[in-house]
Amino acid sequence: MDTNGTPPTPTWPPSKAIDTFIRLILLGGLLTWCVLILAPFTTVLLWSVILAVALYPLFAVVRRWFGGRSGVAASAIVLLGVSLIATPAYFTGKSLVGTLTTVRQHLGEETVRVPQLPVEWSQGTGLRRTIADQWPSDDGELATFVRAHSAEVKAGAKQLLRALGGFTVTTLMFIAAFVIAGFMMANAKVGGEVAERFLSRAMGAHGASMVDLTTSTIRNVAKGILGVALIQTAMFAAGVFIAGVPAAGLLCIIALMLCIVQIGVAPVAIGVMIYAFAAMNTGPAIMLTVWLVITMISDNILKPILLGRGAAVPTAVIFLEAIGGFILSGIIGLFTGAVVLSIGYRLMVGWMAGGEEPRTTAD
Repeated sequence: MDTNGTPPTPTWPPSKAIDTFIRLILLGGLLTWCVLILAPFTTVLLWSVILAVALYPLFAVVRRWFGGRSGVAASAIVLLGVSLIATPAYFTGKSLVGTLTTVRQHLGEETVRVPQLPVEWSQGTGLRRTIADQWPSDDGELATFVRAHSAEVKAGAKQLLRALGGFTVTTLMFIAAFVIAGFMMANAKVGGEVAERFLSRAMGAHGASMVDLTTSTIRNVAKGILGVALIQTAMFAAGVFIAGVPAAGLLCIIALMLCIVQIGVAPVAIGVMIYAFAAMNTGPAIMLTVWLVITMISDNILKPILLGRGAAVPTAVIFLEAIGGFILSGIIGLFTGAVVLSIGYRLMVGWMAGGEEPRTTAD
């Protein structure tokens, strides 16, 4: 108020509001820039965190074996992990290249046709003749439908090929994620403190509980869902590759997807068994069938051991996270999607329960 008793005229807009607005714009621009820089590495970094958290109990055991030397223990786990990835990836990729090349040749034709069986199948006897008689002909209803919708079939097939075609890149991403996870495990104490401080700033008093919930969810999903899926897929892969089944690489990826979505390996394994008795000698066909039956029923042993301690996530959520992750990020999305959506589901249930961690019957 001046000497005449007149109140001062307020300025608009207030200078403090302008200062705050400018700071927010600059901070938002900086954060956006950081996100754009890290965006190409998001999947690898996410998978690295998942691996580090899931493998930390094993890392703690190995570290004790090496007398508390974290670097040596992390290096041993990384070497073992890379070898377990590279060896099956080589055989799967080699088979997948041949399969994708054949599919691309069919898609390159002007009209998409239903693949036909060899002529000797229709001239043979037994199971071969039965399959040939039931196989859709090149002028049947299915073939007519496929030709009429060639554009849609090609579009869907090409999208699937793009997801499968990056298998080599996916393998390199897995290897890079294992290496980064090794560094994270060797510095797990510092990483845990950083995560707890960040979530405490973001969520207040619930930051520590969110760290515990996220950690337990990652480990439970890794053991109960991904662990069972990987073991069953490895058993299936051993059978089809040793037996020389065509398109074994593609069959293994399909089996992995079915196992992650909790359907199991049975649909693809039954198809392989039918092929074995139709195209292979009786002895090898019987041995492959016995092994695949053992693979199919192995989940009755694996699930009580691993899934009994798994995350309490509904099957519908598991199905969506696996399929959505595959569409978004390819093969590696099968794993990252399963973990990320499970964490989101657990956090949502905890939030709806009033901040309490959701009760599970699986622990």
